[in-house]
Amino acid sequence: MSLIRRALEKRLYAPAGGGDPWAIPSNGSLAAVTASGVPVTDDTAMQLIAVSACVRILSDAVAGLPFDAVKADGEIRKTVEPPPAIVADPFGGANDSRLPTRRLGISQLMVSLLLRGNAYCLVLARDHLHRPTRLRVLHPDRVDCQFDNNGDRVYTIDRKPVDAWDVVHILGMSYPESPTGISVISHARQAIGLGLAAEEFGARFFGAGAHMSGIIHVPGDLDKERARMLKDSFTASHGGLRNSHTVGVLSGGAEWKPISVTPDDAQFLGTRAAQNLDIAMLFGIPPHMLGQVDKTTSWGTGIEQQGIGFLAYTLSAWLGRFEDAWSAMLPKPQTAKFNADALLRTDTAGRYAVYGAARTAGLLTPNEIRALENYGPVDGGDDINAPLNSNVKPMKDTQAGKSEPTADALGAVL
Repeated sequence: MSLIRRALEKRLYAPAGGGDPWAIPSNGSLAAVTASGVPVTDDTAMQLIAVSACVRILSDAVAGLPFDAVKADGEIRKTVEPPPAIVADPFGGANDSRLPTRRLGISQLMVSLLLRGNAYCLVLARDHLHRPTRLRVLHPDRVDCQFDNNGDRVYTIDRKPVDAWDVVHILGMSYPESPTGISVISHARQAIGLGLAAEEFGARFFGAGAHMSGIIHVPGDLDKERARMLKDSFTASHGGLRNSHTVGVLSGGAEWKPISVTPDDAQFLGTRAAQNLDIAMLFGIPPHMLGQVDKTTSWGTGIEQQGIGFLAYTLSAWLGRFEDAWSAMLPKPQTAKFNADALLRTDTAGRYAVYGAARTAGLLTPNEIRALENYGPVDGGDDINAPLNSNVKPMKDTQAGKSEPTADALGAVL
């Protein structure tokens, strides 16, 4: 590669955080200049507020949900206690501050999935049944995945072959017969580039003077030197934040004529709003989560309904990918399951109304309801057959080995 060509590409391929500009760029930093004139990479895309907000919302939402191992008992699924190590502490951070916690590791995997379409983990340890017990999150630039002649995936990490048995690969949206997922950033460069261009224009508009704020009109002609002195003198006296409300005095027939912002110059505000909606649509985020609350939405009529839509149409697909990957590492018939009930919690009055209906129908016991509200169990709270407003009292053991009611009525358990 010639020095001239490398110099021309230096701006596009230089790492966002600094470093050697002549080093071989990573896959995520290989930029393509969009039609807007702005290069788009993983790093520059995250500089767009809408992209960064979508990635943050999705990664935090998935990583923050309770994650359990469940086992089928007939038609009922029961949580496995204690949970396997690969579910309780897959990255080792629960007992070692040097390692990522489960929440941090899953969050990093989600960021990788959202920006690159692929997330990778390396298996570090296994139990006596050769089931994985410890994982390490890998940067996608370190991993290469291809199909061999038999149609099986083969992996290299840092250009060294690694047994596919030791790699956990989570794919985002992907094409048929493709070994890897689709990078959203690569396939939406133009939309993201337009958003970055509008943001840069807005910054220059207000910060670097994309237009003149006004002109000083003086009768007659001024030479270049006198015009410069008049401009510098007026700017020094009235420019900047500290002089924003000072009184201006012009002499010699000079007149100040402000220049207002034309609709064409202010058009970038509408462009930014439209780009925010496009990015929200790209990631499947309800517009109100990005601050777009000025328009009606088809996600639902209230925050609760919009939350249900967000879970059903966006989060459930991502949760399913993690559940499938972790279930493959658990002994059968155990499966991994996220508990998304926290996202569906309504207000206090609404929850209590549901609890009352479930209690009346005999679906939940008082202790089960108390557990959902993070309260401890009470005596007699496991009797599912006692009516809510019954005077029948919970039973306790007597000295003769028989049972007798306690002092508290069961209807007061709730």
